[in-house]
Amino acid sequence: MVMAPLLLLFLTLNLVSSSYDGPLYDSTAYTECKSQPENALYGGGLLKDRHPVFEKDLLLFKLENLTQGYKYCFSIWIKMESATAASALVRASIVTEETSIDCIGTVIAKQGCWSFLKGGFVLSSPSNSSTLRIQNVDIAVAGASLQPFSDEQWRLNQEAKINEVRKRAVMIHVSNKHGVPLQNAEVRIEQVSREFPFGSAIAESIIGNAAYQKWFVERFNVAVFENELKWNATEFLQGEVNYTVADRMLEFVRANQIMARGHNIFWEDPKFVPRWVSKLSRAELESAVASRIDGLMSKYREQFIHWDVNNEMLHFDFYEDRLGSDATLRFFETAHRADPLATLFMNEFNVVETCSDGKSTVDTYVSRLRELKLGGVSMDGIGLQGHFGQPNPVLMRGILDKLATLRLPIWLTEVDISSRFGNETQAAYLEEVLREGFSHPGVDGIILWAARRRGRCYQMCLTDDEMGNLPAGVTVDRLLEEWGTGVVEGKTDEHGAFSFVGFLGEYKVEVKVKGGYGGGRVGDLISTAFLSLSRGRETRSFNVQL
Repeated sequence: MVMAPLLLLFLTLNLVSSSYDGPLYDSTAYTECKSQPENALYGGGLLKDRHPVFEKDLLLFKLENLTQGYKYCFSIWIKMESATAASALVRASIVTEETSIDCIGTVIAKQGCWSFLKGGFVLSSPSNSSTLRIQNVDIAVAGASLQPFSDEQWRLNQEAKINEVRKRAVMIHVSNKHGVPLQNAEVRIEQVSREFPFGSAIAESIIGNAAYQKWFVERFNVAVFENELKWNATEFLQGEVNYTVADRMLEFVRANQIMARGHNIFWEDPKFVPRWVSKLSRAELESAVASRIDGLMSKYREQFIHWDVNNEMLHFDFYEDRLGSDATLRFFETAHRADPLATLFMNEFNVVETCSDGKSTVDTYVSRLRELKLGGVSMDGIGLQGHFGQPNPVLMRGILDKLATLRLPIWLTEVDISSRFGNETQAAYLEEVLREGFSHPGVDGIILWAARRRGRCYQMCLTDDEMGNLPAGVTVDRLLEEWGTGVVEGKTDEHGAFSFVGFLGEYKVEVKVKGGYGGGRVGDLISTAFLSLSRGRETRSFNVQL
C-alpha cells in the first residue's frame, strides 16, 4: 500500500484531533508522601465541588447515574490525623443498588504528609444511586476526583499511547551513487522481528515436540521456564544437582534466538521449598542457599536476561524467618555479583490483579523495593505476576501509573486468567489485560503463564493438544497481528523519499529501480538493507543508495 505523507503519519501519533472530543487519560501518579496535596486530576471530574459525608468509620461520596461499562478513574489524597499509629492501609470501595466492589484502590496513609490513592472501577450494571466509600481511620482527604471514560474513549486513549511509545516514524531517502534522489523507486519494507518482548512460559514438554516448538517460535520472542529452574526441580534430593532438563530447554531457546527469564532462585512459600531444605538447621541452611545461588548463577551466567531472586517475598517468609530479615538483601547482593548483566526482579502476585490483598498492595510493593534499594541491593526490575480473576482495567492502569514513577522496567511476568471462567470469557479478559499492559509506557515486557504440561496448563491454555488455538490463543494471534507492521510497499516521491510509521523492531528494506537509471537500460537495480526502530520521538532517517 502507498503510505500517506509524513505530516499525516505524524498526526496518527496524536490522539488530540478534531475527531476526538473526549477526556484524555491523566497518567499522573505519586508514590512519595508529600507535604501538600496536588490538585485534583481532571479538575475533580464528577467529584468537583463535592464534599464527603462522614459516617461512623467511613467517609462517603454519594453518586448518581453511573453508566454500565464505563471506566471510572478515581484518585484522592489522604493524610492520617490519628496520633495512635504512624501509618495505616486505607481502602476505597463502591456500593450500588445491585452490587459492590470491595476494593477500587488502596493507599498507605501516613501522619504529617499526604499520600496518593489511584484506582477505579467498572460497573456491570447501571446505577441511579451509589456510594463511594473510603475506610476512615481518622484521616483528612483532598483533591478527590472521579472521571468517566466510555469504552471508545478508553480504547482511543490506549491507541494514542501505543502510537506514542510502541511506534516510530521513518523517512527513507533513495538516491543514486551520485546522491541524486530517485523518484518512483519501489520500496518494500518487512518487519522481521519485534522489539517489545512478548512471550510465554514453557515446560519440559516442549523438548522434542516439533509442533509445540514451531507454534511457539512463530509467535514469541521471550520465554520463561515454568518449573524447571526452581530449586525443587534441580536438587530434589540434597546434593543431587541436575540441570539436564533446563539445559535442553535452554538449547531450544538459544537456537531460536529467544530471550529467557530466570525463574526463580528462591521461593519464600514454604510449600515450594525442597523438603530436605525445610529440615536444615540455620547453619546448614546458610550453606545450602550459598551453594544453590553460586551453582545456579555460575552455570547460567549471562544466559538469562532476568532473575526472579526471591519469589513472593511479600506473602511468605520461609528464608527470612530462618536466616534473618536481611536474607533477601543478601540474596540480591550475591546474585548481582554472580551475574552483573542480569536484571534482578521482585516478583509478586496480587499487586496489579487486585487491591483486596493487604500483603501486596502497590504501596507495600514500593515500600519493600525501596527498603532493599536503601540496603544497597542492585535490583532493577518490577515483576508483576498477573494471575487474574475478572480484571479491573482501571485499577490495573492506576497501579501501573504509580509503579512507573519509580522509572524501573515493569514486566507482567505470569499473565493468565482463572480457569473458573470458560474459554471465551478467559479470552475476553485476557485481551483486556494485554491491551492495558501493551499500551502502558511503563511496561517493558509481557509473559503469559500458559505452558502446556502433560495435556494441561496452570490456569489458561492457548492451544489444545494438537496445537490448535483455543479462544485465548486466537486472541493472542489477533493482537500480535495488530501490534506488528507486517509488510509495507510503495514508491518514492519526487524527492526520492518514502515514509511510514512502524512498530519498534527490526526491518528488512528492499529498494528496486526498474531498468536502472541514467542513459540506458542496465537491468533492475536492487538494494537490500536492514533498519532498526527503537524508542524515540524524532523521525528516523534512513538512506539507501543504488
